[in-house]
Amino acid sequence: MGEGNSNVLVKNEKQANKAVAKVMRITFVMFTLVYFMNVAGIFIVDMKIMTIAYGMAAVLLWLPTLLVNVLKLEQPFVKYVLTIIAVSFVTISAVTLTYHVVLLYIYAIAIASLYFSKRLNILVTVLSVVGVSVGQWVSFALNTLPDKNLTSTYKLVVFGIVPRALILVALAAIFTMLCKRTAEMLSSLLGAEEQEKLMEDMKRMQEKTGQTSDYLLTMVKDLSTISGSSAKANARIVEETSGVLQSFSDNTAEIEGMNEKTKEINNRLIELNDMNNQISSLAEHVNEETKDNQSKMDFAMKSMEQINASTDECRAVISQLGEESKEILGIIQLITGISGQTNILALNASIEAARAGEAGRGFSVVADQIQKLSEQTKGAVDDIGKIVHEVVKNTEKAVVAMEQSAKLTKTGMESIQKVGSSTGVITASNQKMSDQMLEMEKTTESIRLRSHEVAKAMEQISGNTKDNYKAIEHVTAATQENSAGMEEIEQMVTKVRKLAQELHEIRTDR
Repeated sequence: MGEGNSNVLVKNEKQANKAVAKVMRITFVMFTLVYFMNVAGIFIVDMKIMTIAYGMAAVLLWLPTLLVNVLKLEQPFVKYVLTIIAVSFVTISAVTLTYHVVLLYIYAIAIASLYFSKRLNILVTVLSVVGVSVGQWVSFALNTLPDKNLTSTYKLVVFGIVPRALILVALAAIFTMLCKRTAEMLSSLLGAEEQEKLMEDMKRMQEKTGQTSDYLLTMVKDLSTISGSSAKANARIVEETSGVLQSFSDNTAEIEGMNEKTKEINNRLIELNDMNNQISSLAEHVNEETKDNQSKMDFAMKSMEQINASTDECRAVISQLGEESKEILGIIQLITGISGQTNILALNASIEAARAGEAGRGFSVVADQIQKLSEQTKGAVDDIGKIVHEVVKNTEKAVVAMEQSAKLTKTGMESIQKVGSSTGVITASNQKMSDQMLEMEKTTESIRLRSHEVAKAMEQISGNTKDNYKAIEHVTAATQENSAGMEEIEQMVTKVRKLAQELHEIRTDR
């Protein structure tokens, strides 16, 4: 199962690389639009700085397309290169456009979330915080886009770098938690494929058992025919030997006929012995196959139990994901409350600045900017809230799906238990049949030996007419014993036929 999870994550990583390359191409188009807006005077960034930033961004944003789509690189290090490129682009944006691209600060974190890697998310978060902070500091030093709210180093740190870094860390924590839970859910949902494979293996085992039972039933019918033919031959021998005893004067012709018939019986017994050996071999093969099927049934049962446990665990993980998503809603509400309080404080500051008159004008501008920042934060938090609400809905759907999967798994386990019980009955029947086949083999060998003795006796009678009467009595006695033995064979064949029919019925019922 671990191997299946690894394959899914590797496949997702390759798809994510292509998606990131496409997103960065789109980002380049948008950044080009921003560049021309700066040329038109909508932004007031110095053209030299903006041109340098545009050139660096073009190289960075087209590099993923070169690595993924042109060079076809799929190694694990590619995702680190792509996310570092995203962080670098965010840093360049922070230097040139400053407060206009505050929402773009989570750009690299959002891209890292596509890979479902907690370690990668943490790394990108740290790099993003450092890059954004450095970008703001450089922008302040170069005065690329003056911010009237951040007129000193102290204000830059207190009202710019620190609040934005804290918000960035909070958003990164939310993205990291969602990625972790999503990866766990994907890992647990892989049990359905293994369950389907087990059901296909069971179906193939049932078909193989059915073929074996049909072949066994055919062999038993052939043995029954041979046994009946041998019994009729023995009856004819008894009648003919009785006639020879009554008409001793014609014994020579009768003895020759009996000699031929005895040879025929011996040939039939040899055929019967060969057939019996085949049936014994088949019975042994059926017994081995049945034991192997029983082992596979036991393994399938254990696998179904593991799947059931995995399904329960997955259902618990998804339920926990729903609860934690609800906790995230609480955090979002807390951030919304903080944003509202910040807005109120900014309003109060504006009022106080108005009271202070000309001396409080600069503080009034700062309060207005803080209020704008609070409103932007509230808008971003509302968007995140919608996303989390959607995650909660999808989590509830996943819980319903996992409950349905648990019911199907339980049904599969019950089916396997029924098949296991039937296999146990088949195993016992095959063992009993093997034992009876051994007894029948011994009886057939005994009959064959006695038939050989009859043949020798008939040859002696043909060569020595003086002992004809005694030889005929010997043949009569041996034939009667042969008839008794054939009756025993017939009884055994009846039992074997019954066992084969039961095996066939078991296969038909399933």
